[in-house]
Amino acid sequence: MSAKKPGRNDPCPCGSGKKYKVCHAAEDRAKAAPPPAAAHPLSADLKVAMEILGDPDTSRLSGCLVRLSALLAEWGPAPGLRFDAKAFADHVGPELARLADKEGQDALSARRELLVGAVRKLGTPAFLEELGTVLLGRASEPGLPAGDKQALCVGVLFASASRKTGRSRPEDNPLLDVVFDVQFREWSAKHAELVKKYEALAGSFAEETLPPEAREALQKARGGDVDALLNYVQSDPGIAERIAREARERAARVEARMREPSSPPVFAPEEELWLTCVLWEPMQALKSLPQGADPAVRREAVTALMRAVKGALDEDFLAGLLGRLRENAKDTSVDDAARAALMDTAIAFEAEPARMTLAALLTSRQEATGRSAEEMVTLADLKALTTWTPESFEPYRALLETMGLPAAAARIQRCQQWLREHPVTLRTETV
Repeated sequence: MSAKKPGRNDPCPCGSGKKYKVCHAAEDRAKAAPPPAAAHPLSADLKVAMEILGDPDTSRLSGCLVRLSALLAEWGPAPGLRFDAKAFADHVGPELARLADKEGQDALSARRELLVGAVRKLGTPAFLEELGTVLLGRASEPGLPAGDKQALCVGVLFASASRKTGRSRPEDNPLLDVVFDVQFREWSAKHAELVKKYEALAGSFAEETLPPEAREALQKARGGDVDALLNYVQSDPGIAERIAREARERAARVEARMREPSSPPVFAPEEELWLTCVLWEPMQALKSLPQGADPAVRREAVTALMRAVKGALDEDFLAGLLGRLRENAKDTSVDDAARAALMDTAIAFEAEPARMTLAALLTSRQEATGRSAEEMVTLADLKALTTWTPESFEPYRALLETMGLPAAAARIQRCQQWLREHPVTLRTETV
């Protein structure tokens, strides 16, 4: 048979005597055709996402965007899921300062103006293309819940829509709104934390001893302009080194004092009970490691404990602890050295709450004491138990209510909620 393809009206090479077009032409075309493309594994999900975008009832779309925002926040600033961090900070910082100086502008319109400026500058077609690719990859991961996959597919469609039409404005793309909102919350939290940290670190030496530029930068940071403080600290290695040295020395002083038998306890009884409940399992896991445990296993156990400590230190806990330490530091009935030590402790805990909390739990010689004889008896009864349950904490919670300590009672209620899922066995019962 000739290797040359016959014409339609030529005799078929098979020798049948028929024309090629009525003999083997159709069969040969079928053999030469490429195999049909396999359907995209997300084709059904993308079809559902298209239906959500076209639904006049926008409640499903709103739900998807809320879930997408939660996923982006949960995953953190991974590559492709955020605007360029430096470009974002360079734009948002000055814009916030400018908007703060505008009179008569409400918060909603200021937020809209900040959003529009940011996404016009940063929400480029190239950014949307990369974002859409990353979201599509995340949506393809096995085991993803249907709701998460749906939200991600909606994001993919929004990322590709403006790229295809080329007409939509960045500020009208809900996906860019979601990215901006998540990144702005992260940026704000980071800056608030840095302001708090630098104020705490700088608080141990008199502000009047600082140069005028440093005092001005610190004052601006308290007003919300943290960049002024950060820029000053970075530009002056001397003050940066001084702050770091002060922090190390203060932490060492506080830890040494906590090891002294005469030092008062740092925590209130309800705080100590809360920390015991939350940290019991990771603390026991670390203590139970054999002497020659693999270093990687020990690191993992330490990491789990530190993660639990950070989780236990919620905003109310830290506010109550720091407020009490500062209030006690103003008590004129104690001597100057004791007041200075309390303020030292407050600054150390504010600068490094997780580290200092763990140090207090592991090194303090004194346990928290009750504020009345009845409370001390109730605490003793509670600590004598072999297992803690929500029911075993109820008498103490009720007592704190009668003592007029609602915040302390609320903390014990938190303990009860925790113990419903994590009962604590302090020791095995002996017969």
